[in-house]
Amino acid sequence: MIILSISLIIAGSCNKWLDISSKTEIVSEQQFSNVTGFRDAVIGVYVKMAKPELYSHEMTWRTVEFLSQQYAVVAGAPDINVPKYLYTSDPLPSKRESLWLGAYNVISNINQILIYQEKNREVFAQTPITDSLIKGEMLALRAFVHLDIMRLFGKGNLGNRPEIQNEYTVPYVTAFSKYPTPQRSYKETIALLRKDIEEAIEYLKCDPLSKLRPSGYWDAEVAGGFISTTSVGTSMPNRKMRMNYWAAKALYARILMWEGTSESKAKALKEALEVMGSTLSDGLGTGDGAYYTWVTSSDINGSYWYTSDLAFVNEQLFTLQVEKFMDIQSVTSTQSWFYCGPPYSQYSVAYLTDARRKTIFENGTSLIDADWRATRCLWADGSSLTSWTIAKFYNIANQSASYSKRMPLIRISEMYYIAAECFLEQGASYNKALAVACLNKVRNQRNIPISYNLSSTMSETDIRNEITKEYLKEFIGEGQLFFYYKRLGLKYILDYTGEMTDAEYQMPMPDSEIASGGVREN
Repeated sequence: MIILSISLIIAGSCNKWLDISSKTEIVSEQQFSNVTGFRDAVIGVYVKMAKPELYSHEMTWRTVEFLSQQYAVVAGAPDINVPKYLYTSDPLPSKRESLWLGAYNVISNINQILIYQEKNREVFAQTPITDSLIKGEMLALRAFVHLDIMRLFGKGNLGNRPEIQNEYTVPYVTAFSKYPTPQRSYKETIALLRKDIEEAIEYLKCDPLSKLRPSGYWDAEVAGGFISTTSVGTSMPNRKMRMNYWAAKALYARILMWEGTSESKAKALKEALEVMGSTLSDGLGTGDGAYYTWVTSSDINGSYWYTSDLAFVNEQLFTLQVEKFMDIQSVTSTQSWFYCGPPYSQYSVAYLTDARRKTIFENGTSLIDADWRATRCLWADGSSLTSWTIAKFYNIANQSASYSKRMPLIRISEMYYIAAECFLEQGASYNKALAVACLNKVRNQRNIPISYNLSSTMSETDIRNEITKEYLKEFIGEGQLFFYYKRLGLKYILDYTGEMTDAEYQMPMPDSEIASGGVREN
């Protein structure tokens, strides 16, 4: 398999010169002369996304999660400056650089695929479904990565800050070129995100997971092609490890929420409800038997922790397969980031203090003893119970389940939280009862008894606080909590004593980009 990184050499980043030589172009022409070459290139994009500088490490359970204050701060630990938001102190300058370069390298690979797909139309003469799937996946992934770079390096709370709409944010790169892509405004960048994802959804309507095409529609392209037999069957596991139709629609909802206007939130509600398998009138939807199923007691209570589905795999809409995840999470040959036994100060470790766990899961109520996210998905250090780490990602030789090698990037629960938030928006969709129903649905699926359901008579403020509690509980180690805080522009967050402003929320663009004139300081 030829991975595009062989043919694509980035001399610095998206805004530095690309080595696009005649030799590179020859290799690319060979790569994209047949469907197999395109298929291998697409796989290469997912492989790059799962690299440590991106979604198997820094963009999920490490740097971005440290920014959310979810983990304990250990004196002398290598990441101690991250939760302090000391972006110019080690190790953050190098992390900023690697995150930026890794993301734009993925985007460059995506753009090369899209360009050659248009250039070599004859390649797909006999495989129109494959053609459409590749186009849809690549457009959606381009939006996915750009959104995350903007969420990290740009400003947040856009819907309540019209004064920044014309400020420059991160470059939105749609060309495969050695010339720099100029920065655009937030307004223009959101428009490009919407354009890419809207087009992607149209192309992905032929996705087997969409259920929008009749049985047998894919038969001609199954054998040895882009679509496997499992993807047109009942389980379709490989389509969930690709940017599929429902993941694209969920991503659209995420983009619209980041835009943050009343109009975009109304649209986000529509998209979220459709992904949930629901309607505006019921606010729920089960999904069971469709393209996701809720985790069950038998799923989560296996004979051993590593045979239990602690990552809620069947609820994941889009996930990455992480090869060598045990190596990525290893600090030494015998020590993992996810082993939290003492002494904590002697190695890198990602864990929650017992005090934080008790706060998040509402110690003093029956919730902490019932909620699987507290009882099963966090792993204590032993009898002292002073620290808790993330069991769903923990890999041990000969004791690791397949689920523990997956990094969830979009999950169905997020759609329920988006719907709950949007039901509180003043207007035609306003419905406190449905907002609460969405939250109760997820809570019940986490083993919280119906007798502890939230009341529809709660105030709006209390409901919004419950949504925040759910983000704290649901996405531990996945990098979503920090972006939730930032999207809302919350001034005060759990376990940070200062006030959150742009200085804390906005990671500065890499020093090398600013020094070279590739981007303006944000």
